[in-house]
Amino acid sequence: MFTQWRRNALQIVYSKIAVLLLCSAITTMLFHNLYKHNIMQQFRTFDKDTHGGIRPEDTLHRKPSRELSDGGENPTSCPVIDFLATVDASARRYDPDLICDDLAQTSDIVCRMYFRQIGLEHLSKSTCALDKPGRVPNVVYFVIFGTYMFQFWHYVAVMAAKRHISPSAIYVIGDQHPVGRWWQRVLRDVHGVRFIYRELPQNISGIDVKFRHHLSDIVRLQILYMNGGIYLDADMVVVRDLEPLLDYDITLGMVENGTGMGNAFIVTKRGSPFLREWYTEYTRYSREQFYHNSLQVPRNLYFKNASRVHVESDRLYRPNWFEADLLFRRSDYPWRNNYAVHVWTNGNPVPRSPDDIQDSNTTIAQIFRQVMYGDSRPRRRLGVGNGG
Repeated sequence: MFTQWRRNALQIVYSKIAVLLLCSAITTMLFHNLYKHNIMQQFRTFDKDTHGGIRPEDTLHRKPSRELSDGGENPTSCPVIDFLATVDASARRYDPDLICDDLAQTSDIVCRMYFRQIGLEHLSKSTCALDKPGRVPNVVYFVIFGTYMFQFWHYVAVMAAKRHISPSAIYVIGDQHPVGRWWQRVLRDVHGVRFIYRELPQNISGIDVKFRHHLSDIVRLQILYMNGGIYLDADMVVVRDLEPLLDYDITLGMVENGTGMGNAFIVTKRGSPFLREWYTEYTRYSREQFYHNSLQVPRNLYFKNASRVHVESDRLYRPNWFEADLLFRRSDYPWRNNYAVHVWTNGNPVPRSPDDIQDSNTTIAQIFRQVMYGDSRPRRRLGVGNGG
């Protein structure tokens, strides 16, 4: 009887062990399939992107393993990084292997940063080669730090860059993704957007900043100096092809003489001498003056030697901030002559959704409709829905 009891007890134990082994096998299989699904989904997304980039939501807050490593631990010398670090010590975290290696002069360096960041560096050699290394690279940058709520006009700005520039990539550089439904719409609607993690600089030339905007100002100059390309503020709406500007060393626009040379639109070749001198002036950073280093220094440098800069003031910054009625209340401004239009948001009735532009008879509504729908005419008068 005792033997039978022991046999029964052993059978129960063996049954439980079998159940545990089966559960373990099922769990392992599920994790394996989930991992495989994630990997395949990532590469399906990669294949769908006509510009060879994985959608930025796959890299949210993922810090690069090497290009943001401590530059002090890397013995490789890189004059570009040494120069950038004279103003911003955090520039030492850029990877000299990418910025100063044999491929740097013929490749999109930020593209290589991106592929290293997402763990697909082996794809960068073929994907990141520049078509015409001597010209301004046809890539677009937005630099955005902190918690940044994307608005409708930011979405329009990114859409406009995609529609009118047809860049090889649109890079959003910052310490965290923008937020909000219009950022999600960007991720859904605009292929080729790539998020690049870049920590916020701590100071400028050892001086604590009073205005956080100044930190974005120096990072945009860093990226442009090392790589070249097209920088846009997130409220700068491109309205035509920028191809005629890509052979100039640098293109800027004067906001107006009192304010200074605008830095919301910068088209430049890498290593521009004018850009280098502008950045060097940050070693004499003026903390208290909002516009000094960002707008007035480039204005003064331009007046010293105007031949170094191609200037397109009216076709970038008109209507000006003091001409806001031409944008928001009138409809007769010849905006098609512009390269871009700055959306002066402070205190102005900026459209906040597609509903606001359907039949509005203003210049800004015309521009937004052209970007959104390829037709500047009022939508409801054409019997068309808002599509928003």
